[in-house]
Parts: sequence; C-alpha cells; structure tokens
Amino acid sequence: MIDATHWEKLRAMDPRDVTARSLADYDAPSAQYRLRILTDEVRISPEKRTVAWPPSAGAGAATALRTAKPPGFNYWLVSVVYLLSAKALPPKGEWVSATSLPYGEFFFRGPHALATEAVAAAFADRPEAFERAAEALGGKRWPAAPCPEHSRRGGAFVLPALPRVPMLAQLWERDEEFPARASFLFDSTAGDHLMVDAIWSLSAIVAKRLVESAG
Repeated sequence: MIDATHWEKLRAMDPRDVTARSLADYDAPSAQYRLRILTDEVRISPEKRTVAWPPSAGAGAATALRTAKPPGFNYWLVSVVYLLSAKALPPKGEWVSATSLPYGEFFFRGPHALATEAVAAAFADRPEAFERAAEALGGKRWPAAPCPEHSRRGGAFVLPALPRVPMLAQLWERDEEFPARASFLFDSTAGDHLMVDAIWSLSAIVAKRLVESAG
C-alpha cells in the first residue's frame, strides 16, 4: 500500500526523534509506533511494513465491529507520512481552508474535493446528532462561524484528528431556502506535518467517522 522507500526511511529513524516530533508512542519490544487518529489507535510497524488496529480485547461492541476489517489505505498513508514528516510545532489556532494550505489551491478540487457533502447530507436535519458524533470523536465545542449564505443554526467542533493536526468541523443545518452545509478547516500548520494527499486522506477519515458515529 505504501511506497517501500517510506518504510525504509521510517525504519532508519530514531524512535525518540519520531515520537518527539509526532507525539506518537513507541513500544520497543514490538518495535511498533502507537498513533492516535481521532479516538482510534493504530499501530505502525516499520519492520513488518504494516498498519494495524490494536487487539480488540476490552473494546466496545461498536468499536470491535468497526475494526473487524484492517485499516484502509487512508489510515496507512496518514500514519506513515505523519510519522515521517511531523514537526515539533504546536498548533497556532489559526483556522484555514484546505485550499489555503501549500499546493492546496490546485489539489483540493474535482476528485480531491473534501468529503463535506457526505457530512452535510448525514446531518442535514439533525444538528444534535452532529454534536453527539463530534463529541464521541473527542471534539471540543468551538464558536461557529456565521453561515456564508444565511443565518442558520450551526455547530462547530475542534477534532483531534492527529496529535499535532487538529481539524475544525462545522455544520449548518438545512432550512426552507438553503441546503445543509458542512466545512472542514485546518490549523495553519497542517501543511508543515502532512502533504496534500495525506491531508485529503485525513479529511476522508474524519468525514467517514463522523457519519459512522451519527447513530
């Protein structure tokens, strides 16, 4: 799934440097990194070149069902690229659109548009469900920005997408005049930790997990 050169670079890195930059953990006996993506933990093994869920013992039924299948490509790409590229930079708290990130203006269009329409459709008439889903993923409430189209009810949450890459998810519910709208914003440092393809994959993970948590 991941280019062999990425694995070789990660395998050659000092785990102390990787964990200091990424805020991931490292388990020396198993030679695996443990990384949090939202409320999930993935385990990355440079030796085996794998990304896997931890053992499901003690996990709730919903988590066990969702993690019955191995992590998909987006988890692999985000995990490996983040461990390779993360810098020891804290978030600035400055929210920007994906197109404002380096190379984002040309990348995040067409097939690489962020999956916000799926989020808007899932929660169009259920802003309370959006709030529950965001909170279930570790989200913290944030003042919602005014809707660019109309004065509609909205909610906003800062999600711990990665230890150094928070995301701001916003929803404006549907009304008689306008459809529901959702947006994802990123801390302005996101481009220091991930390239645009990994940022797109991270946003796809967040969108999917929000919809799954809709209930």
